[in-house]
Amino acid sequence: MIERLLRLPRPIRKGLALLFQLGVAFRLALYKAGYVKPKRARAFTISVGNLTVGGTGKTPLVEYTARLLLAEGYRPSVISRGYGRRSRAPFVLVSDGSQMRATVHDAGDEPILLSRHLPGAIVAVGARRYAVARHLEERFQPDVHVLDDAFQHLALERDLDLLVIDALDPFGDEALLPLGRLREPLSEIARASAIIITRADHPFDHLALEARLRELAGPIPIFYSYHEIVELFAPGIGDAFSPQKLYGRTIGAFCAVGNPQLFERDLAHYRARIVFFRSFRDHHWYTPRDMRRLFREAEAAGAEFLVTTEKDWVRLESLSLPETPPLYVARIKARLEDAEAFRAFLLRHLRAQA
Repeated sequence: MIERLLRLPRPIRKGLALLFQLGVAFRLALYKAGYVKPKRARAFTISVGNLTVGGTGKTPLVEYTARLLLAEGYRPSVISRGYGRRSRAPFVLVSDGSQMRATVHDAGDEPILLSRHLPGAIVAVGARRYAVARHLEERFQPDVHVLDDAFQHLALERDLDLLVIDALDPFGDEALLPLGRLREPLSEIARASAIIITRADHPFDHLALEARLRELAGPIPIFYSYHEIVELFAPGIGDAFSPQKLYGRTIGAFCAVGNPQLFERDLAHYRARIVFFRSFRDHHWYTPRDMRRLFREAEAAGAEFLVTTEKDWVRLESLSLPETPPLYVARIKARLEDAEAFRAFLLRHLRAQA
């Protein structure tokens, strides 16, 4: 939907952006003036979100944060809205910390992936995050909530707002939707407790970006992160190899993620020869027909094997797939350049509230 709006003629987008700006300004004013008050959960609450539409790498950072909390002995919950899910249920328990309780159709791809990667963490889905948080507190007593994609979800008060900024597209053309890619005015960066700049392994002007963020947000912590492919595995045959072994291989690839060009770029970074690449809208539900066509075209292009993301695999694994070319799944993890400083920042705030 958003991508279609962004392709409209500029005069139309400009008019729609003005209407969007008025709606956003009115909503923000209600909260700032106290006419609408956020509700507070019992547990310490951390939001991970962004200011632009599209893939900035929020969910891997949600996983990173929750994994850090687990390592420190906390019992976190992860609460997502569950974009792309087929269920309309107001609350879905994805994992109770020990076993899965939902399917990808119930919860969406990212919550399922998070629950698989975070044994010990409670994962749940629901648009009304406060109601979900209170339900989890009554049933499981988590001591920290981590909210996925919640910078704009002002209805639930948070103790820390971690704002994710993409180094390659930090300010969404500095215009609100659908003229640009901003969900809110840049001035709202001032709400952040800390900023995490993703894609920091790609070339960008560090000094200029940090100076602009300081101008908008003041002296808050700024961390740099990146995502890397840590492994490629073949679910059907159990084979796995490191991304370094992509060097010189002739491959095809496909994905349905927020920023497909970055996935293609990540594969090219390892000097793979990409002879076939297809992208779909984020959270696309693949059909058997899609897969037959993808495998047929990749084979015709001469690909030795196909590669997709683990997020895509969650929506594919129930389908009957062609056997050739083989399909490999890229497992992607977030890394922080100064992991110890981020850990200290997080723990300092958690212990201050204890």
